[in-house]
Amino acid sequence: MDLGLTGSGALVTGGSRGIGRSVAIALAAEGARVALLGRDPGALAAAAQVVGAGTVAVRADTTHDDEVRAAVDEAAAQLGGLAVVVNCAAPRATPGQQPGLAGLDDADFLRQVDTKALGYVRVTRAAVPHLRAAGGGRVVNVSGMNARGTGSITGSVRNIAVVALTKNLADELGSDGISVTCVHPGLTVTERTAGDAAFQEQASGNALRRPVTAGNVAAVIAFLASPLAAVANGAVVTLDGGRPGPIWA
Repeated sequence: MDLGLTGSGALVTGGSRGIGRSVAIALAAEGARVALLGRDPGALAAAAQVVGAGTVAVRADTTHDDEVRAAVDEAAAQLGGLAVVVNCAAPRATPGQQPGLAGLDDADFLRQVDTKALGYVRVTRAAVPHLRAAGGGRVVNVSGMNARGTGSITGSVRNIAVVALTKNLADELGSDGISVTCVHPGLTVTERTAGDAAFQEQASGNALRRPVTAGNVAAVIAFLASPLAAVANGAVVTLDGGRPGPIWA
């Protein structure tokens, strides 16, 4: 299937590793011109080589609005415009935290929400003028299944905030031809966990009985980032292989 992305400028935040890097690879394979946004210049350069020739790397910390605006403008200039934004930049969940109120770290809570939820706001806000100039486009926000479960207050809040953000942006920007969607990956095998047998076994605890890979997630995101998926505006898509039991209406 031709997704209609050939020649489109696409910005992927958190593009130096994990799901973000896989998304960039998938978009480039569809003919998009890709820019990676992240904090580590070395990691960005290495990822750009993996994604392919012509990949642009722009440095920004998404907790700093001035850096985000400069990086988004630079990406748009180097790509000749923007038609796609995929927001993936988020801190890894802090391991070993005690669940519930007793385990809530105020500073970590604020850092997680500032980087993920508010960081997505900053990137999208900076990108909207470029998307409008292109006559519309797609924004895909990567959240996570913690939005639909308890056990980590920080994880649940940072991810459900992305859902609320997505719907607000979908309503506001739809008339500009900009559709905004959200995806919820579950446990996902990335280059960091590809050799971790225990993680892969845990990640196989879905209805498919096999681990979901970053490439699997990226394939769906690439479709949602395409013109074919415009009518999915405001949608939230789970990408966890099917959690047995719950029914999502």
